[in-house]
Amino acid sequence: MSSAPAILTRLTTLDPSAGYVTTVNTYTVAPEHAERVLDYLVRSAREIVRYVPGFVSFNFHVSFDRTQIVNYGQWGSREALAAARENPKIVALMIETAKIAVSSKPIPYELHESVHAPSK
Repeated sequence: MSSAPAILTRLTTLDPSAGYVTTVNTYTVAPEHAERVLDYLVRSAREIVRYVPGFVSFNFHVSFDRTQIVNYGQWGSREALAAARENPKIVALMIETAKIAVSSKPIPYELHESVHAPSK
């Protein structure tokens, strides 16, 4: 499991007024391949995706049974997301990911509301 960096310069923002586009991508994986797929996704995000214009953040989650990996991602705008999906480096990553995950289903969303626990 990856450890968090000591200093975080940009965190995921859950604020509808921020105007970010959210992508939720669910990858179905064989449990014995979950770590390999997750390592590939995280490495790709760190080495390539984070430098694509309009990228804000990716957050990777793994199901308890290790059969699903969910990436909650954020992009600066619909246009940034559309441009990223046309970027040859991103297209190559999507093709490679399709080879190692059983399936992948990316769906774009806009944040409607965020409800937080009361302050303590």
